[in-house]
Amino acid sequence: MRAFSERSRAQRVVLLVDLGAERQPAMIDCAPGGELELTDEGAMWQVPSEVEVGAEPCPLPDLRPPPATALALDPDTGQLEAPLGAVSNLAGGVLALARAFGARSVATADFATRDPELPLTIAAREGEPVVVAAGDRRFTLPDAAL
Repeated sequence: MRAFSERSRAQRVVLLVDLGAERQPAMIDCAPGGELELTDEGAMWQVPSEVEVGAEPCPLPDLRPPPATALALDPDTGQLEAPLGAVSNLAGGVLALARAFGARSVATADFATRDPELPLTIAAREGEPVVVAAGDRRFTLPDAAL
């Protein structure tokens, strides 16, 4: 998650890790800079950014995040402004992160846009459409966009 957060320049990355049918998913929340918060079975742990996790980063695709000034999504009309391929590149990365944790794990990432109050959120889970959201509106990406 730290590697994804750094390489994608996400404002926030959250992962719900599927732990099987008998357990609730664990949640890992990664802030910019690498501080982690892990929640599992009602307990929460803080992992400061300077603490090594001791795990190799998951393989991720080449991430090419655009500058925040190049991203905009109008939640009322669904109009998305971004460099060609930028959103599909980020969406592919979020999906790769979810896949790396297996089963029905879900990854979400918030990306800065021209409007600091309206980040672009991308959510992905293996086998389901990728969702792009801004404000209270959600839109699905066609499979061909990935």
